[in-house]
Amino acid sequence: MMHIPPLLALALLVSLSGCAIHRVKETAAMPRVEIGESFAGTPSEIAIDGDWNRSWWESFEDPGLSALIEEGLKANFSLQQVAARIDQASALARQAGSRLYPTLDLDAGYYLNWDGKTVAPDMEDRQESSDLGFLLRWEMNLWGRLSSARKARVFELEASNQDLLDARLLLSSAIAERYFEIKEQRRRLEVIHEQLDINVSLLKLTTLRFGQGQSSIVAVLQQREQLDETKARVPDVEARIGQTEYALDALLGKAPGSESSVLNSDFVSLPPLPDIGIPASLLQRRPDLRAARQRLIALDYRVGEAVTEQLPTLRIGGALDWRGDPSFGDEMKSVFAGLAAPLFAAGERRAAVRLRKAELEGALASYTDNFLSAWVEVESALLLERKQQEQLILVEQQLFSAQRLLTESRNRFSQGLTDYLPVFTSLNIVQNLERDIVSSRRSVLSARVALHRALGGPILNPDISGLLSSLNE
Repeated sequence: MMHIPPLLALALLVSLSGCAIHRVKETAAMPRVEIGESFAGTPSEIAIDGDWNRSWWESFEDPGLSALIEEGLKANFSLQQVAARIDQASALARQAGSRLYPTLDLDAGYYLNWDGKTVAPDMEDRQESSDLGFLLRWEMNLWGRLSSARKARVFELEASNQDLLDARLLLSSAIAERYFEIKEQRRRLEVIHEQLDINVSLLKLTTLRFGQGQSSIVAVLQQREQLDETKARVPDVEARIGQTEYALDALLGKAPGSESSVLNSDFVSLPPLPDIGIPASLLQRRPDLRAARQRLIALDYRVGEAVTEQLPTLRIGGALDWRGDPSFGDEMKSVFAGLAAPLFAAGERRAAVRLRKAELEGALASYTDNFLSAWVEVESALLLERKQQEQLILVEQQLFSAQRLLTESRNRFSQGLTDYLPVFTSLNIVQNLERDIVSSRRSVLSARVALHRALGGPILNPDISGLLSSLNE
């Protein structure tokens, strides 16, 4: 019967029992803020509505927008950087997990020595030797140090996965913003060209009436100034269209100046509001908050790792060697167990524990602050969208009144009952409001994009393995 030394038996017992000095309660990683009964459950217990099983941009039902976002998610280089970081985190997690298992090394050699002295006419004095050996080494998982390090890496890997989701969310919302901005500027350009046609017609009318002695030169000059002012708006709008298209090209991973990806200036109808849910649902929905929570748990495991660094470590192993001169004639076996305990390090290990605990406290404060910021972003986006819709309605009512005033002013001018100043003033108001309405409609859509960004999407998990394999091609 094989005899196991007492020290080795104790090490195996401790390792298999998973003894840990510092225990991490993963469900306790919650923000330090009171939000009432809606905060009763942990993030894993918060129910997510079925509408969140699709990507947020699909709610706009705009094929052009969906196609652009899908293109950007495949080709954007910033996303590829985040995906590469996931590969790095995965390698670190695997590396930490491998330390829980023994290592086996092979060592082989053949040696030939001679001193140059002749012992026979055709032979020099030489010696041959060979060896072949296997070395097994295993650091026991005393106090849970190695498992704490592995769990920390696993949670850091999950945080990196959430970083990718957050990057996809930010990229998709940025593409949507550029998309709606291009549509806005193109529609503004169309409105300006329509206004130019009207201004040219009115200039002809005032010039004709001046020639007939029914109007003054002031009316002609006023209308010409209105025409020139409208023309002067064209270069600025065209420049904005070009700059925004360049920015969109970069988001899509293309060279600036590629063929335009926005084909028309039509705005989509605003879809119904997404499911807002309770404030605590942000902890489950927002990728950045999920990533912060994973890193918070990882830091807690790092505290446990630092605590156990103050305690003894035990390494066991054995070796099996064959040696010979020159063939393998001798067999040697050996086992070993080594216990190392820190005696004096001038407080370095205690300081490392304090450092990890301070990092954990800072991460918890940051997690809470990020949650409050996310809450504010949602409430602000809801308020902004509501007020933008109210403003759009008021501007449309104002435009309706201004158009009636312009019609009446033109009629009175045509009948010779008034001069051209009321027409000029009303025309200026109407054309400004027409351009303002275009911007207001785009602002409503942008507010909805901001709301989805604040809510955390929804954004579906990508095929991370596919992304990583495409990077390695």
